[in-house]
Amino acid sequence: MVYQRTPKGTAEALQQVPAGELRGRQVLVVNGDSPLLTAASILKVIHAHQEAEAPATIASVEDPSRDDGRIVRGPNGELDRIVERKDASPALKAKVHEFNVGLYCFDGSRLVEVLDRVTNDNKAGEFYLPDVLLHLKPVNVVKLDDPKEAMGVKDRIRLAKATDILRRRLLERCMLEGVTIVDPETTFIDVTVNIGQDTVIEPFTVLKGHTQIGAECRIGPYAYIEDARLGDRSDCGPFAKLRPGTEVAEDVHIGSFTELVRTRVGRGSKVPHVSYLGDTDLGEDANIGAGTITANFDGQQKNRTEIGDGAFVGVDTMLVAPVKLGKGARTGAGSVVTKDIPDGATAVGVPARVVRRKSS
Repeated sequence: MVYQRTPKGTAEALQQVPAGELRGRQVLVVNGDSPLLTAASILKVIHAHQEAEAPATIASVEDPSRDDGRIVRGPNGELDRIVERKDASPALKAKVHEFNVGLYCFDGSRLVEVLDRVTNDNKAGEFYLPDVLLHLKPVNVVKLDDPKEAMGVKDRIRLAKATDILRRRLLERCMLEGVTIVDPETTFIDVTVNIGQDTVIEPFTVLKGHTQIGAECRIGPYAYIEDARLGDRSDCGPFAKLRPGTEVAEDVHIGSFTELVRTRVGRGSKVPHVSYLGDTDLGEDANIGAGTITANFDGQQKNRTEIGDGAFVGVDTMLVAPVKLGKGARTGAGSVVTKDIPDGATAVGVPARVVRRKSS
């Protein structure tokens, strides 16, 4: 790795690389502010360079809305020179709309021979890498189909535009793989997210981190899921939040205004609405009543709550961790559970007391 300590232009940056590292090699140079370039386009330029056996190959795009380094061609269509934005005349700006992408492939030995011939005789006083092409004729020019790939991110405005383009690419890839995205305008999915086929993503959904969504799920609207897992045929939302460490099995219903963090939910269970489960192990085929809260923080540490298979938690129940609700156990509405409830028992009250035990 080498550094350009004092930025004086793109050619001066390349001059920091020892000549011995360039000679006898094919040298690929990509502008560092071009996040929209695809691997396919880079490979296209590399392959064209190898086939043409030219001393240099560059990429270009046609884009009347762009104002950057313009490619000026000679009478026979060959590259004559590249004129940077600050040096372009009004007439040239009005006439020429082919632009340099900032993607180059060089014969390294030829590059070393001419790199020091670049001067800073321009309005910016910089050593422009495109000027090296004046000494490497003929130059092979490869046109890219998508002009958006040439966008350089130089400020937060362009960053937002580039982010939106990348987001759209990702959503289109998801849809081609069998995911239904109801409203791409309001859906945000990280590149690290994995979604199964025939899942439906409703509007205003955000999927972040290493989230994994199974097949035939329904997510949203207004769902936020980060570093969590949802099994096949489960649903989540609207207005639901799954925080990191949450694992939801198959055929689970996570309802509206529900929040889960570091929680495991077993197959077939239901957390219908307006509930918070933190640091909870919820078994299979259990039902969580509206307004249920697992009070997982005692002021010093987070504690876990265990709710067994087939348990039925009444509305507005508070489970004060660490606590265990046994298999098939039940709580009455408004109960505050501070002690373990045995399998099959029913507890009610504040604090909750067992009023019915499993019959032997």
